[in-house]
Amino acid sequence: MAEFKLPPISPLAGTSLVNYIRILSGNPIHPRHWLKTTLTLIIIIIAAPFRWYEWFLFRGKVKNYKFKEPPIFILGHWRSGTTYLHNVLCKDPRAGYMTTYHSLWPSNLGSKLIFKTFMSVAMPKKRPSDNVELAVDYPQEDDFAISNMIPYVFYLFWYFPRRWRDYYEKYVRFKGVSEKVKSDWVKNYYELVVKALINTDGDRAIFKNPVSTARIGRLLDVFPDARFIHIHRNPIIVYLSTKKFFIELFPTLTFQPIKEDEIVEMVFENYEKLMQDYLDQYKMIPEDRLLEIAFGEFENEPMTYLESIYKKLDLPGFEEAKLYLKDYVDSKSSYQKNKYYTITRAELDKILTRWDFAMKKWGYEVPDNLKIVE
Repeated sequence: MAEFKLPPISPLAGTSLVNYIRILSGNPIHPRHWLKTTLTLIIIIIAAPFRWYEWFLFRGKVKNYKFKEPPIFILGHWRSGTTYLHNVLCKDPRAGYMTTYHSLWPSNLGSKLIFKTFMSVAMPKKRPSDNVELAVDYPQEDDFAISNMIPYVFYLFWYFPRRWRDYYEKYVRFKGVSEKVKSDWVKNYYELVVKALINTDGDRAIFKNPVSTARIGRLLDVFPDARFIHIHRNPIIVYLSTKKFFIELFPTLTFQPIKEDEIVEMVFENYEKLMQDYLDQYKMIPEDRLLEIAFGEFENEPMTYLESIYKKLDLPGFEEAKLYLKDYVDSKSSYQKNKYYTITRAELDKILTRWDFAMKKWGYEVPDNLKIVE
């Protein structure tokens, strides 16, 4: 029997009609994606009345919310271990976080019984790019959510990759944009964090997003007492994993065609921008509120590093959370990683030239298990 496949629908199905029009405006859509664009529009229209209900339900709760603990932001480039760290920290009963459902339907929490059912049926059980498990209540990163609230978000590059540099300058560095754009981003991001805490009944917001690695100043504008964890990994492995991740994920999200060589250059340039911006900003964080860890070391001794995270960032409740954290760590102990990585000589030379600053900063060398082909 042939496998049943749902028609294509964009993650933008969780946005408003006005925001959808603003995002699509001026961006050419390839004819092969017209069906996805139209079906997404239909879902947006159907969901509109529930968005109005949301506004009435949450406006007072967001306005009057009082934080119990400072939020924590996990920084790090894609494929650097951010998802693993995020997932394990969110096992603490105190944790509040952005769920996968919330990340795509940020203005439909009041009607989540309806839309979570739809999403559970429509979404794949594993992430298409790397087989990471997906579920509506799993922790997720936040830029998809913001893009479904306002059109001032870097993650629009997943839909319109030819504009990725423009989106980076405007919505990561906030260069060449009005004060209203900046204030709208701050207002909506604050609302997003508060609603995530309400939705998961958490005291401690734990958010992760690769883009936040270069957005430290803006995050401190919103949450001046925030804590930060930067997790890094050998740039050579990050390159190989990110290239595969992007090449496999783009076809599921984009409205435009993009060639593989364009994706590869995006990976190179985006890493340079993110990590250089991080190095320009991380000293803005008070020393006792930032912890840097290497993914390889964390992976080898997760419980030791988790305890150091709680201690360094002055987070209460480690002893109470330890069992929950260890259960998750143990559940992932059988995961098999690649034993060998293959890279071309040209790619390796480019990494060692363009990303040399990161190799030196965090003390990485060419891995022993790297197979180099001409």
